[in-house]
Amino acid sequence: MTVDVDYHDGEDGGEQLHVLDLPQLYTKPSAEALIDTLALLSYQPFSWDSKIGAARLTTKQVNPEGVTKYLTSIIASQLAWIKDEETKEQIWELASVRLCERSGRTAMPAVTRSFTIPTNNGGSEAEIVLYEPSLTADNLGFKTWASSFLLSKRLHLLDIIAKDAQQAGPILELGAGTGLVGMAAATVWGAHVHLTDLPEIVENLSRNAETNRARIAEHGGSVSTGVLDWTHYSGVEGVPSTGRYSIILAADPIYSPDHPRLFVQTVRAWLSTDKNARVVVELPFRDAYAPQIQELKDRLADIGLGLKDQGEEVGYDDWGGRDGRPAEVRCWWGVWGW
Repeated sequence: MTVDVDYHDGEDGGEQLHVLDLPQLYTKPSAEALIDTLALLSYQPFSWDSKIGAARLTTKQVNPEGVTKYLTSIIASQLAWIKDEETKEQIWELASVRLCERSGRTAMPAVTRSFTIPTNNGGSEAEIVLYEPSLTADNLGFKTWASSFLLSKRLHLLDIIAKDAQQAGPILELGAGTGLVGMAAATVWGAHVHLTDLPEIVENLSRNAETNRARIAEHGGSVSTGVLDWTHYSGVEGVPSTGRYSIILAADPIYSPDHPRLFVQTVRAWLSTDKNARVVVELPFRDAYAPQIQELKDRLADIGLGLKDQGEEVGYDDWGGRDGRPAEVRCWWGVWGW
């Protein structure tokens, strides 16, 4: 069964559906019509390629005004005209999920996102698919942050790796989270990257590495995962016997006053002493952590590292946006070397 609707122009120039065009409960729509409508209202994962590129709907975009009230009315309704109890439960559950998707990132269920990364191969692009479990305040590593996406898109522009990636030495990602930066580096540079994070994060990190292993191999790269607790930086699970790394990558590694000190200690322990060794960092400008960002820069300088290249750029994130739209995020990136 299909639902007859009228479309209105959306702000992005396309057709947009109004909530009043959806099946209204007073008309006692069929279960199939409600299930189709709730599928229509499903959010797709963000990619942040543009302001309009966030939270794309499965079909036509729907004007967000009144949608929350519409979903709440479905949850509150007894749906008495639908006789099958299992079908009613399915409708209530779908409506609840759609409502959660509109209640902020921490309320959203697990999502699978697809990110497109430019490569060094004649302007071609590569896709990286990441699973993100439901987010909680103490597991921020389950989310892919805007700084990770921005750094991943910048890697092909950085002239910091040998022409023969296999001779460049191993690469380490600190605080890998969902693994986007490390897997992008393995893909773009055709190198081996070891992705690390805390034990509670590594299980999902390993899952994402396995999902993308074949894609990365097509570009000549490979990845491994392991635990690296910055408070015990003398040991890294899965580290090759040679120990040190020619390149260390990190995106958004600062969300605690202790992190600048711990991060730099870890860098000092695992960065190669070779003159060509590099640390690549991308950080969002957050007012709450402005002192820690400066402290990070100061501590890197204190151990003998200097800025080789740096810049600022703007991206988009699903943390702090309104009505399912992305929030603008300004970031700083830097390449450090001895």
